[in-house]
Amino acid sequence: MRKVESSRSRSRWLWVALSFLIPILFYVTWRQVRNPDRMHAPWSPSYIISLVYDEFDLTAMALRGLNAERGRQAGLPENPTDPEDEPFDQQLHSRTELNDRYFLEYPHAALLIFRAGFRFQPEARAAIVLPAIADADYHNLATFEPCAQDEFEVQRLFVRATDFYALVMLVSLLALIAVFWIGYGPNAGVEGGAAWLLMPAALFFALNRYDVVPALFTALSFACLGRRRLTGSAVFLAVAVALKVYPILFLPLILRYLFPLRRQAYRYGAVFTCVAAVLIFSPLLFGADLTAVLGPYSFQLTRPPEMGMTIYGCLLPEIAAQDWFGMLLRLGSLAGVTALCIAQPITNLASLLRRGCLILLVFVTLAVFYSPQWVLWFAPLMLPLLRHNRRLAFGWAGLDIVTYLTFPVWFWVLPHVGISGIDPTVNELLGAIPGMALRVARFLVIGTLALQLVLAEWPWVMRQSWLGRWLPRAASILARKE
Repeated sequence: MRKVESSRSRSRWLWVALSFLIPILFYVTWRQVRNPDRMHAPWSPSYIISLVYDEFDLTAMALRGLNAERGRQAGLPENPTDPEDEPFDQQLHSRTELNDRYFLEYPHAALLIFRAGFRFQPEARAAIVLPAIADADYHNLATFEPCAQDEFEVQRLFVRATDFYALVMLVSLLALIAVFWIGYGPNAGVEGGAAWLLMPAALFFALNRYDVVPALFTALSFACLGRRRLTGSAVFLAVAVALKVYPILFLPLILRYLFPLRRQAYRYGAVFTCVAAVLIFSPLLFGADLTAVLGPYSFQLTRPPEMGMTIYGCLLPEIAAQDWFGMLLRLGSLAGVTALCIAQPITNLASLLRRGCLILLVFVTLAVFYSPQWVLWFAPLMLPLLRHNRRLAFGWAGLDIVTYLTFPVWFWVLPHVGISGIDPTVNELLGAIPGMALRVARFLVIGTLALQLVLAEWPWVMRQSWLGRWLPRAASILARKE
């Protein structure tokens, strides 16, 4: 017996060590492949480096941070783009004036991280930054080849800032792993999940997007909730919402979970509201105006539909994403699912996490744009459920793999693996087919996950449905025939 326990203990500690070591090795690889003096990835056959490093969102973070550090006011209503008749390299010296504001699509609280990347670079405030660079579309800067000395200096500022961001995100990932190993509390009814963060998409987006930071604070909120440390849970959830708005979707579930003890529910709501309001509106005390503070939220709520990888034009008609009908469909579906999820009491944390996953699945499925880093949003809710639900674990693995095959494999690598001697149009078609297949596969996986969550949360659904009545009867008929 002691040998068995000793073997299990060694196996557990091996997994613990690997779950911390693998992200560190991924970070070391990330540092090795990126260019030291420009943002875009070094040349590699078929863009293989893009399987580890993605310069685009990192460039956006650095550009927003540099503008904020130099004292500019946010609030430009939309991302600036290149005029078609003037390429970016020609704009560099033709533009002489800055816009009144710079574009910021992230909540203001994210600037605490983005600006910190330049705080240890005092030369950032004195560097020569051309107006065309300060007001650029970040896609242009991510692929920009510097020529002049001042251009190289700005690019090096960006590289050093993004090195800092990647380190912050690595620490956040390791902290998230630690939270999963420690668990959401001895009486929470959920455990583990850290090893599932070693999947390729979770690792890739943890270091190339900043969504791992709000995911960490969301997990900390649930960990405090499982231990009935309600004030800490409310504060962590408010921080997560200030960094990325989506965790507010879980607030109605938490209040419903606490509602049998009314005073706790009211206290939780009050603490969350006060802390979130302070974090969101505190920039007004430091020189920002209301346009700057609300600009990112206005942009995200009014983003035009992007049909390429969304459900629209695939399983739903494109018109379902547009104008008032699209807004009504998305908000109505989200409100309806949320109402169903809070209609019945939530008796334990596992139930709360399952219902949170369902709401989040509806939110990302009906979104008018596709962000592959959404896979990290599910981690704090879904991963602690996987140890006790193997089918749900297969669904998570499928979602991660399909996401990684979509981006970066299909999006970056496949377009550069053309078949020699074949017409370019044919090559483009050969690339579009797997893209559509991955798009459909993603929604099939999401549907499977939703079904598994519903059956785990409300098993009576199968018994009461026509499927639950006819499957046993069909099995009985087949057995008699045999």
